Amino acid sequence: MDKKLVNEAYGHLGLTTVSFLATCEGGQPHVRAMMLIRRGGRLYFATGTRNDKVQEAVANPRAEVCVMLGDEDTGGSIRLTGALAVVYDEDVKADIYNCVGFAQSFWQEPVDPDFTLLEFRPERLQYMRPGTTEILSSEL
Repeated sequence: MDKKLVNEAYGHLGLTTVSFLATCEGGQPHVRAMMLIRRGGRLYFATGTRNDKVQEAVANPRAEVCVMLGDEDTGGSIRLTGALAVVYDEDVKADIYNCVGFAQSFWQEPVDPDFTLLEFRPERLQYMRPGTTEILSSEL
């Protein structure tokens, strides 16, 4: 793992960052905009239990996340390849629920049965620095 590269790329991520999450169902990719949550060195997505992405992640946990960086003239990107896992730990769910403001807008409490927390476990990073076209990679 190239720690310097990983730290540089992850330095663009805040507590929450707009991202694109790709899952797959029956060989068909499904991409959607999602708020990526970075907390305690881990990455998460908060979502509704009945949303398709939960069933897709359970059936096939392989996923990719893309974060756009910069602007249209100097943009770069972070692309992460890995796997999703449903988080069942109530303490972790409560921590994430309480630290991101948008969660309270969708769910009444962290134990709301319609609140599902997905942990994204990245295995590979592809990073294009803003203002460049070179893609740098690192296993994680």
